[in-house]
Amino acid sequence: MRVLAFGAHPDDIEVGMGGTIARYSKNKHDVIMVIATIPNKKNIRQKEAENAAEILGAELLILDIDPNRMIFSRELVRRLDEVIQEYSPDIVYTHWNHDSHQDHVAVANAVIAATRKNNCSLYMYEQTIPGGIVPYGFRTQSFVDISEVIDTKIDAIMAHESQVAMNGEWWLYGVKGRAMYRGYQINVRYAEAFEVVKEVKKI
Repeated sequence: MRVLAFGAHPDDIEVGMGGTIARYSKNKHDVIMVIATIPNKKNIRQKEAENAAEILGAELLILDIDPNRMIFSRELVRRLDEVIQEYSPDIVYTHWNHDSHQDHVAVANAVIAATRKNNCSLYMYEQTIPGGIVPYGFRTQSFVDISEVIDTKIDAIMAHESQVAMNGEWWLYGVKGRAMYRGYQINVRYAEAFEVVKEVKKI
């Protein structure tokens, strides 16, 4: 199975669904992590992203879109559509389309548009931590048990040393705490939750 996971910036995917990626990789599925832009500290954050992808067992693709052009547009949809056409995924993941960060929302909407005619499932992961308050509620519709790979998820986040230094140790507590909360909801230790845009059963 081929999986594409889209994130606006380095570390977004790891925070939102790093455990799920680790599970896919552990089960020998092909996973490509697609990063739209690196808004600052480019050389440092690119290396961090490469290290994190290696920890998760995934490939990494950086589109290197100009941060000032990170808006929902025909150009962005075309770039993401090219990636989807090239890799022909079975499953696609992206940001939640009500995330409080404008880049995250732009990527989410562009992915939704780019997959409108594709024969693949599409899921959105939860708002990236830390995130702002929004007047919407995430509709938890799908769970992945990440109990066996929670340490791998945390290690991948910690590979983003510049962001750990900026956000502080509480950042990791927040990520792990949410995973524990989602796990409690399905009677496992840790889990990640997703909102379903479309699900294509390939039986």
